[in-house]
Amino acid sequence: MSENAIGYLLNCAGYHHRHVPHGWRSTFSTGMNERFPADHRIIDLMLAHTPKDKVEAAYNRAAHLRRRRELYQAWADLLMQEQRPTADLLILPRRTSRAA
Repeated sequence: MSENAIGYLLNCAGYHHRHVPHGWRSTFSTGMNERFPADHRIIDLMLAHTPKDKVEAAYNRAAHLRRRRELYQAWADLLMQEQRPTADLLILPRRTSRAA
């Protein structure tokens, strides 16, 4: 996926000049830090932020994968609240491609 793919999709969906891809990062950071304040360092890690402390950045390479997985699932659950179950989406009619 190119670096401009999300911006392109937002523009095509009618959000030109109303929403930008970086807004998702801000929304994620704000929402997750409000829900899980004790995990603020892991949330920053998930956003690929580098620690301000240069020594810590040099030595601490912990990935916290288990907790990150849990936080990503919490984010996905939040996004999917009040949405149709995924299984229902798979039975919707699909467009057929037109032969050229």
